[in-house]
Amino acid sequence: MSHTFRIAMQYLALFLCLHIPSRCFSLLHSSHYSHTTRTRDIIKGHRTSNIIARLASQQQESIPNVVTNPQKQHSCQFCSQSFSSRNQLFRHVRNSVDCATKANGGKEVSQYCLKRIDIVLHIAYECYIDKEFQVERLEKYDSVVIGKIIKHAFLKGLNELYHGQIGMSSSNNSNRDDDLTPKILSSTQTSVASQRHYSLSQENGVSSVGEVMTLSYVYPVRKTLLDEKKEYRQKEEMKSLEEHRLVVQQQLENNINMEDWKNDLGTSVLKDIQLLSAKILSENTKIHAEMSCTQRAYHYILPLRWLNGGREIEKWWLENRNNVIQSEDNNDILYGIGGEMRAKKPPPNDTLQRLKFALRSAECKRIAQDGSENLNLASGRYGVLALKERKPWHNFANPNLKGDASPNNKPVWKVIDRCRIVQFVCHETIEDTQAMAIIEFRGDDFLAEQIRRIIGSVVAICNEWLPDDFIQNATQMDMFIKTPAGPMNHMYFAEARFHFNELVDGQRLFEETDIPNTNTLRAMVDIQNKIMARICSPTTNYLESLWLASLQKNVAPKIRNELKSLFTASSSLSASSVLTETPIIYSECLSMLRDVVSAGRWPTTSSARSKVIKNNPNKGNNATIIDSGSFTVINPKFNDGLLMNDDRIKIPLGNQLFPDLVSSIFDLEEELSKDPNSEGYQRPSSSHCAVNRNAQFTPHVDSGRGSGQSLSMIVGLGDYTGGELLIEGESSNIRYNPIQFDGWKQRHWTAPFCGERYSLVWFTPEIS
Repeated sequence: MSHTFRIAMQYLALFLCLHIPSRCFSLLHSSHYSHTTRTRDIIKGHRTSNIIARLASQQQESIPNVVTNPQKQHSCQFCSQSFSSRNQLFRHVRNSVDCATKANGGKEVSQYCLKRIDIVLHIAYECYIDKEFQVERLEKYDSVVIGKIIKHAFLKGLNELYHGQIGMSSSNNSNRDDDLTPKILSSTQTSVASQRHYSLSQENGVSSVGEVMTLSYVYPVRKTLLDEKKEYRQKEEMKSLEEHRLVVQQQLENNINMEDWKNDLGTSVLKDIQLLSAKILSENTKIHAEMSCTQRAYHYILPLRWLNGGREIEKWWLENRNNVIQSEDNNDILYGIGGEMRAKKPPPNDTLQRLKFALRSAECKRIAQDGSENLNLASGRYGVLALKERKPWHNFANPNLKGDASPNNKPVWKVIDRCRIVQFVCHETIEDTQAMAIIEFRGDDFLAEQIRRIIGSVVAICNEWLPDDFIQNATQMDMFIKTPAGPMNHMYFAEARFHFNELVDGQRLFEETDIPNTNTLRAMVDIQNKIMARICSPTTNYLESLWLASLQKNVAPKIRNELKSLFTASSSLSASSVLTETPIIYSECLSMLRDVVSAGRWPTTSSARSKVIKNNPNKGNNATIIDSGSFTVINPKFNDGLLMNDDRIKIPLGNQLFPDLVSSIFDLEEELSKDPNSEGYQRPSSSHCAVNRNAQFTPHVDSGRGSGQSLSMIVGLGDYTGGELLIEGESSNIRYNPIQFDGWKQRHWTAPFCGERYSLVWFTPEIS
């Protein structure tokens, strides 16, 4: 019995080996040879003897047949071919057209499949505005159109490349069960603000040699490639990418008709889009071209003839250009990290020194680490760049942005890391040779027109048309003043940096694919020559001479007058000025406001509103100067009192402390809406009112947005002089003279004043 039992166990072990996974068999195998009680229980029962007998009778003829070649244990049911492993069998079915078709129920299956690839592109192009000095359009951006054109060229080129080669022509055949058409899954661009505020989109008419774009797309590959080793797959991916780049570049050069994009480009002219280099992103590398970019660099080509003494500098440069010592490393010029130029003969005047001084006044300084918290610190940036101070550039933004360029909006607070001369270039014609300076701007981000307005200011400073500290004054949060914009079509996007990715990779983004930046340097020289050719044309020379004359005779004098009025307004105010008496309609409300002050019950101003109220620099320890403050109340009668019972609304403290004052405030609005001589005539009742005392507001827009009632109404009360309301630079006297304005879209602020000043602002916000 024991001999027969051992034979039966051998057969059972072989059976389990062929039909049960090895991890399960190992448990049974160990228990069988130990003759444990559990093993014997498996075969006991009334059929035990029949099973053993049957196995024993087949011992002689069955044992040789069971010990088979393991390579023949996995057979394809469609072609009967045998394989040593299931992986080999699956690979065979996937790569065999006949077997794959049969396994798919008779539907044709291609030998190809779609493979995803994530790449980053380095792009150059020429772009300029056809008509100089045209107003910037904010609804469409050249950089967005360029991205669309590149994606269009990619799809068109890849479809032509793989058409017919992989049987894509039959992709519409109902007998096919796959779609091998290349598709773009996603894309990002450094110059396009899709996740940033739209005011940070690159302005129109700007060329580029540094645009970075990421693309994720799928394209057809042979299925056999998926079974190859990683190194081989990577080599094939690189070959495919280079093939794709060449095909797409051919599309951009020969098959893209810019007339098809004319409606999107408007007055912009786009030419010569080039893919300078392309790089595959590894599985562990994640780059978002817009949000991962830590520094952007733009170059502005500045003719030296714009500056007083510039022609002498130009002559000096042209005579000594062969004796100029310039950095031997081309990367220094390209990236602006060196590029120092020295001539053996000193310049004939101080024009260059004044230019350098004016440019450096636009740079953001490094903040000393003294342990105190600085809210303007550029936190989140790379290395020492995070120690730079953010400045509000609202005065240097496109005026069409209006409230979106308010200093209380985060997008206007940006850092300029570098503002320097990095290179001199010249353009020669038959009649003349002009020398120009390449001005580099490096920063975390730039508002529309910011660079051109800095250039306009720098030219005015160098020519002594504006004071040396103009840029410092114009970047104060409580300052609102016009800035001169330099001409268009002088600028190009030079470079995008990705410091955190570069830290991981140990090199710049395209350092491997553009060694030693030959494509970039060639493209940069080409763009510079094209820009200079336009600058030196007779038409442009004439237009820019008119701009320079206007800057000297019209724009700069107006700005100087604005500065003078701003700095002398406070000193010229006098509390002893003769004031008109308080109209009877305002007497009750004004009396109640004064009672609140005399009783010392004025509520504390919220932290959010305190940020847009200017501190009184003259107060010091003088207790006789009344503190500024502001609080909000809601209309208890609005919507028949439903507002007071709305769970979404928190009843302000002012309503609880001063119910009589609240009634008087909204009764006053009702009276003003009945007065035909009032600007608030026939105005519907408001839901809220801001009550302000001696509050000089800095330029801002109101948070949120209006609900039905888009206009706010403001009126001033009390005995004061000055204190006009400025709306987008336009001054209005509001003392007992109510006016309406759009506080959610228009920048507004308070002029300096002297005396006791109250103001009431009625508005109806949207309730979330």
